[in-house]
Amino acid sequence: MTHTLAQSQTVVAWDGSEPARAALDWSLARSVSGDLTLVRVLERTVSSADYFTDESATVRAHELLKDDADRVSAQYPARTVHADLRSGDPITELRALSGTDILVVVGTHRRRGSTLRYEWSMGARLAGSADGPIAIIPESDNEHHSGIVVGVDGSAASNAAVDFAAAEADRTGQELHAIHAWQEPLVWRDTTEPDARFLQTLENSHRRILDESLLAVSRRFPALGIRASLVRGAPQSALLNAARGAALLVVGDHVLKGVSKLLLGSVSHSIVLNIQSPTVVIPAPPA
Repeated sequence: MTHTLAQSQTVVAWDGSEPARAALDWSLARSVSGDLTLVRVLERTVSSADYFTDESATVRAHELLKDDADRVSAQYPARTVHADLRSGDPITELRALSGTDILVVVGTHRRRGSTLRYEWSMGARLAGSADGPIAIIPESDNEHHSGIVVGVDGSAASNAAVDFAAAEADRTGQELHAIHAWQEPLVWRDTTEPDARFLQTLENSHRRILDESLLAVSRRFPALGIRASLVRGAPQSALLNAARGAALLVVGDHVLKGVSKLLLGSVSHSIVLNIQSPTVVIPAPPA
């Protein structure tokens, strides 16, 4: 299934903070038309400080959210802007809004120092449990970024990510940079160098994975500029290095649903923790 989402619904997690503004600005710059919903979730968990917030505060929050939506609508008349005030756990509420044709966009602080404090960020938790694409947008660094990078590994989630990234690159007239990283079997690492002929055979098999993953999109978008990179090394490092100057990074997440789906897969999780540029995480399509 092709993930274009150009004219589909966009949901922005909104609370007026700088990360939320980064998410909104990115969403508005991405498309000048289509439905956009500003969602604010008033936390209503037993452990939250505002569990017993009075009704007047809720009314005031709704008024402020509606004012923000009206301002966006006035500035972007081609967009249909909605205000959605919810009560509950933010991750649960945003997850309920996710879906194949809905792009949920959340902001995040630009990473500084240790990544440990970002491990349970909203972006990481939401991307690990959502039913559709999640865009995680760091605060702007005011530098120019171009090109769309996508991670390729031949899985169903990766193929869905390639579809999304190719459609996005074609729509915006940017180059698609597809990266497939590979490593020798774990048993050989930190030991003697493996047989050169076998290593070449292994590299050739990984190159086929990269080429076959791009075959369909090259036919679907014949005018699209595609750069394919086969990298020997850890996929996290290869993708993060390429993403530093990119306008967008797209990765697939193929961890199973259920309890294990509470967390992202190791590659996508590492990328979210060390986010360098706007990143979209695509879940594996239903079997």
